[in-house]
Amino acid sequence: MLKPPDMRRDILPDLFRAWALIGIALVNVELLSSSKTYGYEASQLTYPLDQIAHFIVLGFFTLKSYSLFSLMFGVGLGYQLSFADRGGIDPTGRYFRRMSGLFVLGVLHAILFFVGDVLVPYAILGLILYACRNLSQKALYRWGAALLVLQTLIMGAAGIAFALAEHASAGADMAESLAQQTEAIKATDAVFANGDFLAVAAERLKLWPSILIGALFMVQGIAALGFFMLGLALYRDGIISDPDHHFWARCRRLFLPIGMVLSLCGAQLYVDAPSRASSQVVYAMALLLAGSPFASFGYAGLLAKLASHSGAIQQFLARGGTASLTAYLLQSFILSFVFLEYGLGLYQQTSAGAAILIALVTALLSLILCSLWLRRFRRGPVEILLRRWTYLGATPAKHP
Repeated sequence: MLKPPDMRRDILPDLFRAWALIGIALVNVELLSSSKTYGYEASQLTYPLDQIAHFIVLGFFTLKSYSLFSLMFGVGLGYQLSFADRGGIDPTGRYFRRMSGLFVLGVLHAILFFVGDVLVPYAILGLILYACRNLSQKALYRWGAALLVLQTLIMGAAGIAFALAEHASAGADMAESLAQQTEAIKATDAVFANGDFLAVAAERLKLWPSILIGALFMVQGIAALGFFMLGLALYRDGIISDPDHHFWARCRRLFLPIGMVLSLCGAQLYVDAPSRASSQVVYAMALLLAGSPFASFGYAGLLAKLASHSGAIQQFLARGGTASLTAYLLQSFILSFVFLEYGLGLYQQTSAGAAILIALVTALLSLILCSLWLRRFRRGPVEILLRRWTYLGATPAKHP
């Protein structure tokens, strides 16, 4: 049974989205400001503050912010199904139009601004989620958890395969292969550092298929589908609308410590790796993946505590989180302008700490602008466009 809707907007999902958006900017800026393959160069991590900032992002935000974002995608389907049920309509056509709209926005986003786009993977995985919409809560919880475990196991297996390849390729063959890879990476980075808008877009288009496949299968796509299912189950159980539910207290007290231990160990293993192209980095990512569900739900528990004491700050952040799609795209637009040649041209010119600080300011600015917009309008501008496509001129049921 779907939770019966009411006309009040639940604050918790929007707080989750706002927090996730801040973390997403902090994580994404590495790919926007530095090497598309190796991330921050040694020259960008010269000073202790740069190293500390990088460690904090790895330990506290990497693979966690997108997890919360994914959780809210599943929650969003719960709301959509509930409102469709209230209106006595079949939501299938509208849902598929919504996914097609997300797909198109994602393609444009990936080519024009950020090659690490998640909208296309979400649109693809969203179709699988819709096929699973009638599963029981128990089945959704079990499948969601199983997919999270599977993603971690895949990354761990990749680490073992990488280590075996390192051992087998030791010597002259490995040195020659690394030299070829380095030249290709330098050529790619040169385009992002010096190319005009069209040249950079063309380079993103060339890189995007491999990054998309990696995101779907290796890094977080399988786990994202797991979080989708968990989000839908939490909505159905009414937990997502109840900040005082005992589940959130358990997340704070039990899940958060486990998640942070695993995540900080993974972050340390990552920063101690001899290079980004090493099995140690893959093992570190496996640890980060293992810690991500625990830490993400731990953060959710803390945000639930914050939401249980409603105030001006909570309301302001939640309002910004309402327009999460607009804020997400706005972040990429601003950061692309700051770092690429057709804007301020700071690509590979800033330290890691400075890039992360710029990302933090950008994230807060995007939420502030969206929150101010929503003082006058019901939805964000991109949300309005997507909604019009979803309903194709029909008058949708009014809901929060």
